[in-house]
Amino acid sequence: MKIIKFLDRYIEEYLLIFTTAVLVITLFIQVVTRNILGFTFPWTEELARYMFIWMLFIGVSYAVKKNKHLKIESLALLFKLNGRFFIRTVSNLAFLIFSVVVIYYGLNTAFGIQRTTPGLGISYGWVYASTLVGFSLAFIRLIQDQWKVTVRWRNKEGEEIL
Repeated sequence: MKIIKFLDRYIEEYLLIFTTAVLVITLFIQVVTRNILGFTFPWTEELARYMFIWMLFIGVSYAVKKNKHLKIESLALLFKLNGRFFIRTVSNLAFLIFSVVVIYYGLNTAFGIQRTTPGLGISYGWVYASTLVGFSLAFIRLIQDQWKVTVRWRNKEGEEIL
């Protein structure tokens, strides 16, 4: 149970720290070898690009977790408790549906691709799995958010629903 709580609380943060560290170290190696040693490794640019892609999709989940994803809050400000709850629920439902679609196509793409990357020689499936992982985590975070919003709505905590 402690492991699940730990993962629930920190999984996105640690994944983002890891991908950022790998990205920075890889770019540092590329810059040093190019400018000081006069050559570059063929895999550094590719690895940095893939780490950036992973950061992007993990960041989607992190933004949902922190409730900082793109949304229009001005409409919800016009309503009282029930209206705010309705708007937030519809917003979460729309994002959930979008996440399911992305997960579905992410599964087909990540497990269906047979090509390998030219520099690293890994399957492109690992690159495309970033959408699958990111939106799966976002899906979980959206369900958690809707649960919290529903509890707040039942307890009549109107300001917290935004």
